[in-house]
Amino acid sequence: MKLEIEGVNSLGQGLSHLPDGRVVFCTGALPGETVVARLTMEKKAYAVAEIETVAVPHPQRVKPSCRWYETCGGCQLQHASRSLQLELKSLIVEDSLRRLGGFDLPEKISCLPSPVQWGYRNKASFPVRRTASGETTGFFKMGTHDIVPIETCPLVCDQAAQLYGTLRGLVQDGGFSAYDEKTGRGWLRHIVVRASTYGSGLLALLVVTSKPDQEGMASLRDLWRYLQSRQPALSGLALSINPSRGNRIIGDETVPVAGTDRVHECLGPFRLEYDGTSFFQVNTAQAARLFDYASSLVPDGSRTLELYCGVGSLTAFLARKSRAVTAAEIWPPAVEMARKNMSGNNLTNVELRLSPAEKLPSDPFEGQDCLVVDPPRTGCDGEMLARLAGTSIKSIVYVSCNPATLARDAARLQSAGYQLVTSSVRAFDMFPQTSHVETVALLSKLNTEHHLDIEIGEDELSEIDFSKDATYGEIKKYVLDKYGLKVSSLYIAQIKRKHGLIERENYNFSKKENQRVPNCPEEKEKAIEDALEHFGMI
Repeated sequence: MKLEIEGVNSLGQGLSHLPDGRVVFCTGALPGETVVARLTMEKKAYAVAEIETVAVPHPQRVKPSCRWYETCGGCQLQHASRSLQLELKSLIVEDSLRRLGGFDLPEKISCLPSPVQWGYRNKASFPVRRTASGETTGFFKMGTHDIVPIETCPLVCDQAAQLYGTLRGLVQDGGFSAYDEKTGRGWLRHIVVRASTYGSGLLALLVVTSKPDQEGMASLRDLWRYLQSRQPALSGLALSINPSRGNRIIGDETVPVAGTDRVHECLGPFRLEYDGTSFFQVNTAQAARLFDYASSLVPDGSRTLELYCGVGSLTAFLARKSRAVTAAEIWPPAVEMARKNMSGNNLTNVELRLSPAEKLPSDPFEGQDCLVVDPPRTGCDGEMLARLAGTSIKSIVYVSCNPATLARDAARLQSAGYQLVTSSVRAFDMFPQTSHVETVALLSKLNTEHHLDIEIGEDELSEIDFSKDATYGEIKKYVLDKYGLKVSSLYIAQIKRKHGLIERENYNFSKKENQRVPNCPEEKEKAIEDALEHFGMI
């Protein structure tokens, strides 16, 4: 059948409609194209199609550079030119703000290109699995946990790619007991490689299921010597212990093997350091530009509160603009490194707090002028948003890695008196060749032309919905109304866990050993995923 491609969704899939009005998602199709496709899945509200031929290609369609592009799930837009990728990412942000947030955007949102299109990633995580043909490593095939055994990735910087290649060879030769997701057996789960872009440091982090004994540590030190003989720039080897059965990569305990566990990086005018387990933007050059713009939205001399500060990358830029910065982070090693980073850059106006955003006590919110947030993909915590209505905070700078949750949170903040300054919204191409996009936006408590000072009483405040996510009941109702399907809380929990939305132990799981848990049927899985996307949770 022929499909006229009308646009793209946030996953980079082409969008079209069937004659009966259902939307159809077509991977690899670009807006304006006519494709001949076959349906691979049909549901009540949507369908999925696979391209057979491109009858009328987009003038900016290009040949993908990576030979694993068609099967690997890492990239979604290699078949689009650089300029078209930027245009599509702008459209993804605009669509989220209009459709999910209800915002009127009088101007187009520009997307700032990355200075580097290939080899920009300073970090990559490669799952290791046991298959019928032996141990292998690579990336997951799109939409599955099947390994595509790639030899290298053109998005990863040279040093990290070479280190992966060496470790990959050892895996392929049976040098490790690879993890089996179905049985939970095996030792090596992931290979994580990290490299500095403008500073120094090259780390190998092996994510394993258990801490090795003395004999095992001796073997790992032999591995260290072998890796250094192949790549003298290697500065550290460590283990991350993760015995859990979920999708989380990094475990709670890190065991050094040899060398240092730190990477030293130059980010704009600042020299920072981080370890193998801490969050750090993977595109160093573009991160400096994003942080520079985000900090420019903070009024000079502000008293600034920053949440989700990590190792202090953005904090350093904020300290340069602010009278004082209070920065909070939940991960203890990151707070420790943030303190060292502030001291190393002689930034004495920063106070660091070890606390999750939603549990931060009231005093850091008091007397602040500006709030800066850079939350995970799930967005800001609802309880934290609810606290802003009664504070002195006049403006919010929101750094987002998920346009859908940015739109959701910005809409909720309107109820607390904050308006989205649409002219401030900028998209940043942090991840070229993929559909992912970072966004920076300013929300102001006062209209720049007309404003009224009002007070919100407790009765009115109690009527405002600041819930972070849809409840299980809301998800069940959405699926029942739209698809006519009844889904259990267990099925919803499974799909949320699949997408990384459940971070705590699920109380629905049986405590019995070897308990058989029914897997969510594919039809219900797709319906639940549609509900999660509808509510801006994925």
